[in-house]
Amino acid sequence: MAFLNPLFLLGLLAAGIPLIIHLWNRRRVVTIDFSSLMFLMAAHRENARRFQLRQLLILLLRMAIVALIALALARPFLTLGLPVASVRAKTDLVIVLDNSYSMAYQDVDGIRFEKAKTLAIDILDTLRHGDSAALILMSDIPNPIFRQLTPDLENVTAAINDAEVSYRATNVQPSLELAHEILAESEQLNKELYLISDFAQNGWKNWDRLLNRSGARVSLIPVTEGEAHNTNIEEIRPSNQLIGVNLPLQLNVTTANHSVAPLARNMLTLFIEGKKQKTVSFSAAANESLNTTLTHNFSTPGTHTGYFSLTEDRLNIDNQRYFALDIIGEVRVLCVGEQTEYLALALNPNKNSRQPSAVSNQQRDFLNAPPTTDSRQLTANTTILPTQCTPAEFETFPLEDYDVIILADIPKITPLTVAQIQKFIRHGKSVIAFVSRHSNPDNYNQFSGTWLPAQLGRTLTWTPPRQIRTYQETHPIFDIFSSEGFSMQYAPQFHSGVALNPTSESTVIAHFDDDTPFLIERSQGTSTVLLYNCGLLTQQSSTSNTNATALRTTTYTNNLFVNPYFLPMLQQSVLYTATANSNLLTWGGHIGDTYTARYPQSAGGKATIRLKTDNEDPDVDNSIVAPITEDGTLRFQGTERPGIYQIEIQTQDRRQRDFFAVNVDATEADLTQIPLQQAAARVGARTTADPETEDATVEADAYNVKRHGKEIWGELLLLTVCLMLLESFLSNREKALTVGEA
Repeated sequence: MAFLNPLFLLGLLAAGIPLIIHLWNRRRVVTIDFSSLMFLMAAHRENARRFQLRQLLILLLRMAIVALIALALARPFLTLGLPVASVRAKTDLVIVLDNSYSMAYQDVDGIRFEKAKTLAIDILDTLRHGDSAALILMSDIPNPIFRQLTPDLENVTAAINDAEVSYRATNVQPSLELAHEILAESEQLNKELYLISDFAQNGWKNWDRLLNRSGARVSLIPVTEGEAHNTNIEEIRPSNQLIGVNLPLQLNVTTANHSVAPLARNMLTLFIEGKKQKTVSFSAAANESLNTTLTHNFSTPGTHTGYFSLTEDRLNIDNQRYFALDIIGEVRVLCVGEQTEYLALALNPNKNSRQPSAVSNQQRDFLNAPPTTDSRQLTANTTILPTQCTPAEFETFPLEDYDVIILADIPKITPLTVAQIQKFIRHGKSVIAFVSRHSNPDNYNQFSGTWLPAQLGRTLTWTPPRQIRTYQETHPIFDIFSSEGFSMQYAPQFHSGVALNPTSESTVIAHFDDDTPFLIERSQGTSTVLLYNCGLLTQQSSTSNTNATALRTTTYTNNLFVNPYFLPMLQQSVLYTATANSNLLTWGGHIGDTYTARYPQSAGGKATIRLKTDNEDPDVDNSIVAPITEDGTLRFQGTERPGIYQIEIQTQDRRQRDFFAVNVDATEADLTQIPLQQAAARVGARTTADPETEDATVEADAYNVKRHGKEIWGELLLLTVCLMLLESFLSNREKALTVGEA
């Protein structure tokens, strides 16, 4: 026997109330000697015995009445073991059906998801009139087809037949919690929860034991047994995050063999714009990940899309991985300063065949020599087109055709200069500023809260000179350098700098070895501001020889101009700021992630987004219109399929088109199963290893036998009424006899 409302069992304590009243009201017998009634004593004793028995029976009846009322309120029901419990009780159940993309695996006897749907329908077929059911499709998020229990079982069956495999990964916990939440509202005796899944272990990570808050009987039904064999593409990494036209680009691809058996031969194919470019073959040991590198040259600038594909296997969803790359064309840079000749030559050494006469032999050798970074460093020096102007000329200089402004050691920033910079930033363009001892801190600090990423402090002089100690190795500016970075013998040295205090919106990309910031970045909308703590001006000083002839020498605040690190670092900075808010790399989004981009010039407008496919029907419009917020932010949440998504935004003068890639979560490709007994222990469940449901088959009799049970609160109330009538009869009879004797 069990109880639906066990708290009411506390009412059994009230059964003692009649006993307490009885004991409280007991009369004390007073003995009076009276000689003439001696022969009446025997008759009185006989009547007293009958009276006491009647009183005891009435007391027991009253206690039983109170106890039965308490038991009835607790709603007891009988389960198997008694003939009266052989009646089948009404049942409410929730089916949690795994539709993560691993369920698309093709077993020898069919696709796993189709087998799971058959099992779910078989479970529904065991229900009868008056039973209710609900359905939840489980992936990394729960998808409740029915948020409440419904008696319309045909509708639930139709929903199971219409269900499809998603492109999402697995997370078991949220779906089971929702199932318990639905069943907690049920008032039926039998509450059941069925989880039908392949029980891939990745869905059971990052959470512990799950409480059975609904009190339902939980059953785990696997759709497969034994080892699965699967290969997938896990990651694509470009060797250089900033990619120029006609430069070899290395695409590093990571593939994995999720199998206990070795992979003898597989083919990896590169597609660009839907056309096959290259194919390589590889073999892999059991449970091994491999890195494969393919090289490709892009001959035109702009966004290029493509994907890698593996040889088909039993799970093809994870055999393709998409990417979208922005190939940089021309970047027009305006160099603002009094001495920008060396800066312009560093940005594009091939711009002019004639170098200024002031360039030293060491500087000339540096500008003509290739940079001494690792083999990945192939900067697009022909794509950067620098233009020079003085600070005075900049105040009225037309900026419409420029992508980046470089402020080279400007001592003071005038109001007209600020207006030019702020207008440039509002249009989504970027700025690189170099500050040093020549920069006026009071003047610069007026703009640290608007566009400048730091406040300037006192001048710092270092003896011996400082070097760059730490930097973000994955940042596009520094990812081209070798693993030794700036710790090598020929790394640049800095003799002076400025104490910088970064603003809260800024990020320090690199530090000197005394923790002084070297490079600070601040993003503002679609623009980026880089602040370098180093000067580009020289300081002149005079000395005299023994013949009293004056010799003019030049001292530097640093040795950047004669250091092989300067040219690649400067060019990478320009390319990064020119494209910092573009889709330079494969967007790191998975199915279900929210894609976010900034379009300040189209604030308040709309964007049209559609998924591009190789076999798309031109007559079918699968586009979605997404709003752009007033601050220019676009958020798109409809990434439910892998592939290349195209964004089109119509402005007043032109149509802007962008692309981004969406891929499946590679963790789902590992089909290793969690031990079923371990899974059952974590969710408080039984498994289909029970004799009644062996081999994951569903037999109606095997399930219905566990649904037997009967509530007996009605019978208890009926018995209570009968006892009340009996108690009333005995009480009234006692009173009548007492009056008669009197």
